[in-house]
Amino acid sequence: MSLALSRRWGLWGLLVLLVVTMLGTLVWLASRYEISQVQEQLDRDGVDAVNDIRAALQRNVQSLQALQALPAQDPSPAAWSQEASKLLRQHREWVRLEWRDADLHVLQAADSTFRAPVFARYGRSMSQPEVQAACSVAQRQRGPGYSRSNYISVQEGQGLEVMELCLPQLVNGRVAGYLVTSYSLNDMLFQMVPSALVQRQQVSFTEADGTRLAMQGNLREGSRIFSTQQLLNLPGNTLVVRVDRWHAAPALTPNLLPALVTALAIALGSVLVMLGRDMRRRQRVESDLADALAFR
Repeated sequence: MSLALSRRWGLWGLLVLLVVTMLGTLVWLASRYEISQVQEQLDRDGVDAVNDIRAALQRNVQSLQALQALPAQDPSPAAWSQEASKLLRQHREWVRLEWRDADLHVLQAADSTFRAPVFARYGRSMSQPEVQAACSVAQRQRGPGYSRSNYISVQEGQGLEVMELCLPQLVNGRVAGYLVTSYSLNDMLFQMVPSALVQRQQVSFTEADGTRLAMQGNLREGSRIFSTQQLLNLPGNTLVVRVDRWHAAPALTPNLLPALVTALAIALGSVLVMLGRDMRRRQRVESDLADALAFR
């Protein structure tokens, strides 16, 4: 009798262990599923951010090409400066526009009115290597060329990352001059990335080693940070667009699916407890019946 009883309880213990293991695995899988859903959404947001920035840059090139054609219609410097100032008021991400000749000498220039002149402190010569690199790409490709970003100190302890865009002016197939546009990376993010995307996460430009060049958005401190990186390939330069989002680490009931699994686990556990009590009652009844029969 004792051997059969111990075997029965052993089987019950094994059943309980299997059920607990199964339910624990379900909760873990549900948590992993939630993590994968958050990461997939973040990856889609990263791709959308890159596409939005690329589309905005292409639209800007079209606007600049209209300015570039102005000297052929009205070669006066005053007309160029007036149109350049108008475009600068429409594009906060531009900090400076320059009309240069084929040897990259500045013919006309206009600075953004949204801030103090960015190159006033150290002069434009500090960025000449970037301008030459961008215009070299533009000359080879007969199209827009971009440079690597360069940190420009505006005042003590403050500055911004600037990227140069160079557009060649072609006359009879030959380069007659260039239109150089200086982009603020931080304002690129502010102007080109949808505000809805920036409100719930942080978007930044980074270097290949992870160094942040510019960022927009708020990143709350939390127990889990999800990140994605996408490449923005431009002629002459490649920017890394990084998107970070705070999310609570999945707990025992992090979301609806794990909560349902946990509720199921509690329900099954309750059923096992009731079955165990029923088995104990049955055993007592059987034992009492056996004693009564033996007494007779």
